[in-house]
Amino acid sequence: MLELAKEAGVRPAGAAPREREAFGVLYERYALGRLFGSLTRKLGLREVVELPALGAKAMPSLYSHGFAVAGCQLTLVNGVEASMGLWRKLGLAARVRAVQVPDLHATPLPSGGFDLAWNFATFPTAEDPDALLREMGRLSRRYVLAVSVNRGNVGFPVHRMAHRLSGVPWTHGDIRFNSPALFRRFLRDRGFAVTRWGFVDCPPWPDSLGFRDLRLHRLNVDLNAIDWDSDYFEYGRGLELPPWIRLAWLCERLPLPRFLKSPYAHLFFVLAEKREPRRSG
Repeated sequence: MLELAKEAGVRPAGAAPREREAFGVLYERYALGRLFGSLTRKLGLREVVELPALGAKAMPSLYSHGFAVAGCQLTLVNGVEASMGLWRKLGLAARVRAVQVPDLHATPLPSGGFDLAWNFATFPTAEDPDALLREMGRLSRRYVLAVSVNRGNVGFPVHRMAHRLSGVPWTHGDIRFNSPALFRRFLRDRGFAVTRWGFVDCPPWPDSLGFRDLRLHRLNVDLNAIDWDSDYFEYGRGLELPPWIRLAWLCERLPLPRFLKSPYAHLFFVLAEKREPRRSG
């Protein structure tokens, strides 16, 4: 059961392990929420599908939170059922629909049923990135959005080295999808027009250096089945944001050129638009 605060007592035998999201994830959620609110206003988004709606060493099926707060109706594909209880606690359940499908590349959802199809940190580990992108394009009337870990961050090579030195295999997929330039090329080569891209989650500390990641790997459990606690969602229930979050956001908003932001940007996003088919004659 998802809860927002730790409970006292002993975890029953066989129960899922319990983890609290790191403070970096707290800021990540805040920064993504600001980005998604901005995109919702500028693009006039109303209906958004997250395909798939899982997690990345954090509470799953909550990454679209910023879109819901901005007023969008959400469809979460193959989300984690336990997370739906938190949507209810946040008073947002009426804006969220969970759908389970056997094949992410051929969902029963209607073509052109959404203003935006998006996902978080999915393409590097996707079984078939081309098929996933095709399905996102089919579902969207106009826009697709991908958010990915930025390999230009100073922490990325340290994380890679931690895997090598520990002997834990690299499980984070194809690092070509961690490059903004290669990701943009991937989209253009498949008929999408990249309309906007940039960095997000740019606090003044490096991205995951891999040590927490290796500890989670050694749990040898499905990270989406962990019983997660998240301080961030207390802020949706009246708790004041700590001042350091707003200070980090002010630093992130400094109008620096992208090449200066890349070394400390944890994530990047690429927004692309479906090209209209050419009419013959």
